Amino acid sequence: MRLQAPLLALLLLACGPAPAPTVAEPLRPPPVSSASASAAPPAAAPRSYQTEKETLLETAKGASFPVAPGWFVRESAELTLLEDPERGLKVAMIEVEVASAREAIEVAWKRHDAAFVRKELNAITPPPGKWDEVVQIVYETEPGSKRVVLANARRKGGVVWVAILDGEKGAFDRRGAQLQDTFERLKAPGVAEETLVGKKAHPLEGERLKKFTDFIEKARATLGIPGAAVAVVQGGKVVLEQGFGVRELGKKGVVDPSTLFLIGSTSKSLSTLLMARAVDEKKFSWDTRAQEVYPGFTLGDRELAGKVTMKNLVCACTGIPRYDMELLFTFDKVKPESLLASMSSLKPTTAFGETFQYNNQMVAAGGFLAAHALYPKLPLGDAFDRAMKEHVFGPLDMKETTLSFAEGQRRGMAGSHDEDELGKMQPMPMSYEQFVVPLRPSGGVISNVRDMAKYLQAELARGKSVTGKQVASEENVLLRRKPQVKIREEIGYGLGFIGGKFKGIEVVEHGGATFGHRSTFLLFPEAGIGITLLANGPGPLGSLAKARLLELLFDRPEEAEAALAFQMEEKKKGLARLAEKIADPEPAEVLKKLAGSYQHEVLGAVQLREEKGKLTLDAGEWKSRVAWSKRSDGKKDLMLLDPPISGLTFEVREKDGKPALFLSFLQHEYTFTRR
Repeated sequence: MRLQAPLLALLLLACGPAPAPTVAEPLRPPPVSSASASAAPPAAAPRSYQTEKETLLETAKGASFPVAPGWFVRESAELTLLEDPERGLKVAMIEVEVASAREAIEVAWKRHDAAFVRKELNAITPPPGKWDEVVQIVYETEPGSKRVVLANARRKGGVVWVAILDGEKGAFDRRGAQLQDTFERLKAPGVAEETLVGKKAHPLEGERLKKFTDFIEKARATLGIPGAAVAVVQGGKVVLEQGFGVRELGKKGVVDPSTLFLIGSTSKSLSTLLMARAVDEKKFSWDTRAQEVYPGFTLGDRELAGKVTMKNLVCACTGIPRYDMELLFTFDKVKPESLLASMSSLKPTTAFGETFQYNNQMVAAGGFLAAHALYPKLPLGDAFDRAMKEHVFGPLDMKETTLSFAEGQRRGMAGSHDEDELGKMQPMPMSYEQFVVPLRPSGGVISNVRDMAKYLQAELARGKSVTGKQVASEENVLLRRKPQVKIREEIGYGLGFIGGKFKGIEVVEHGGATFGHRSTFLLFPEAGIGITLLANGPGPLGSLAKARLLELLFDRPEEAEAALAFQMEEKKKGLARLAEKIADPEPAEVLKKLAGSYQHEVLGAVQLREEKGKLTLDAGEWKSRVAWSKRSDGKKDLMLLDPPISGLTFEVREKDGKPALFLSFLQHEYTFTRR
């Protein structure tokens, strides 16, 4: 449920360690082949074309990378230029023979744009993993621009593969999965691809168990996360259940395996398990149209709304992108029925089935419609709560899991925490987290690692719970793991799960995040291994724990410690850059002019208040201090400093002679006008 990470960060996951480019010889024009076909002879001359299917391009030095269907390609002796179908994003792929990635980036720019002159905003050098060196540079763009320009270089020996990316932020979001697939699947001579096929996992016991729990505690403390709990299942048994840290910052109550947390989007797989139960009970089929189950279902594209099936609601394959801002303002007034009605404004930005695009409202609709089919006389929220208790939590023996905030807090639920924009961890009111209530099938489950371990055991047993009950048919349990739309090589989004292959073996997972809680849920069915981790603060603790667990069980290269150190170093540098960006307060007359009420037709009203020379933005459900953020053109934007959405930036504009607040987020733009 947390706001989506920028793609430029995702590129490092594709180029660096696992989950998480003298005058060069010029490229010969690369041949084109289907991804499964052998390479054709080199093209005789530069050419331009649009791909009709996934196309594998090869370079002079024997590297290869895929291009998704519908992308435009221009091959030349100097480089290969890729452009997305909407022509909002350009990627120059350049092969260079030099001794360092930094030098290769300079050579690549001369080939791509000899007149290029831009200031570096940030240079990142992550632990290289399978590469000898990885460097990524983000460049300054025009003030107020939605443009992103970056260069990413990966070196193996004396050859560097450089990608130069230039495009609108919305294009990065829209085509992010396809772009990440191209990056992750760059195959280069000498770069060994690790495999876990045929490897037997060690038992998590003795010294390995101690090393694992020691790392969890070290990473938790280093990241500044107040508390966490972890459970590991192996061979059908729970081999670890342990808490770390405290439930709330500054208080003594410790986290243990019974401590409740919000599990965020990990809720989605539980909601699709409910849908599987309803399919088994013949309330509908996966291919039943949503409007047959709930005639009021609608979208901004009426034709698409009429075609969407129950399966399509939860497959991330319809082309509808994230609409997160719509969830984070005015949520105290939203009911499930009004949430579904508001989906009439949701429109696709890519074709159906074309690429992975994640949307919380769609999955919420899937859960609510399934509950409606089971209990048609109840309001949607009541129907869902009852259905989950009777058809999912009960059969799974998840006795402590709930959808009720009141019950969770009564039983000592962990507090909610996030960092402000200056890096200080802060407790947040639990009322902030209630943005998940209107869309609880997507992110509203409250659980602990004791119950989540039971869920892991049931999934590893193909739907059979620890009490011996078959929660849903094996066929429908497994269908949820089958990719419906591709994310990257051998990995796709299924039905509330991400599934596919990791290092050659089957993997099934889904993470979750609310404003101040995080969750991890991952299983390797063939190996009989699963891990769940819950935390009450931000940071990559879950991904680090997964990496460390696999290192210990499969004797993988030890990269988790280096990844933790890299995360902390980048955080330190980011805070230093931010400190330089924050400007002094404006004069009192400017603050008084801006203070007042601003309205957006969908996101509702926000108030800007001047208090002792500083501004506060109050959205009603939450509020934040506001700082001035300097731009290179001398202007200043308004930036939120406090959780729950620290870092969100508003540009101050003028509309009809009055101040207006302009917000750009991913593929959407919003203007709050002065009332």
